[in-house]
Amino acid sequence: SSGINAEYGDSSVVRLEPMNPMPNINFMEWDGLTRIVFTRKNKTLSALFKSKAALEILAKNHQIWCSLNDTMVEEGFDIKTKVQDILKECEFSETRTRTMTNDHLLKLLERFNAHGIHFTS
Repeated sequence: SSGINAEYGDSSVVRLEPMNPMPNINFMEWDGLTRIVFTRKNKTLSALFKSKAALEILAKNHQIWCSLNDTMVEEGFDIKTKVQDILKECEFSETRTRTMTNDHLLKLLERFNAHGIHFTS
């Protein structure tokens, strides 16, 4: 007996395989995105991106990105509204992370980056 009572939860085995060919992405950004969306895999993306911690990180990274690219942060810029608009545009607002594929996550990362929202500084 292993000492673990089976009625307290289920376990599963996950098989990880490298993508071939590798996607042309910044893996630091990929890591930042996946850290946010997998913090609570049963919550919707809209709820995950409303958290204070996620919004603070994204706002700071957006300001850094703007300064590195010699652009001004828009007056009245609201990161929360911008993020929610991007999620609606991609039709991922009510999507739960556990149901997403790699292609969905890659699309989400691409849309955030296209709007100047980055997951690394």
